[in-house]
Amino acid sequence: MPRSSRVAGYVERERAVACFRDLDVARAHLRTARDTAQGGWNKHALHHELLGALERCEAAVIELGAPVPRRLRNEIELYRRLRNRP
Repeated sequence: MPRSSRVAGYVERERAVACFRDLDVARAHLRTARDTAQGGWNKHALHHELLGALERCEAAVIELGAPVPRRLRNEIELYRRLRNRP
């Protein structure tokens, strides 16, 4: 494998790892808001943050050439549907 391919693969993997870390943070924000909810938390903004993180993870997985896990696809679809609710 040429060195440039290995470096590119490393960069793609690191990008995917970073995306999944961001996803963990977004999930934690939503969980914290739910657990400490006092009626004033902005669920739409937190859902939007989580959906963005999910979509970035999906893109990173695709960039790696791997199949997108069904659970990830389902979670993305769930938050897309929630986005369209009033």
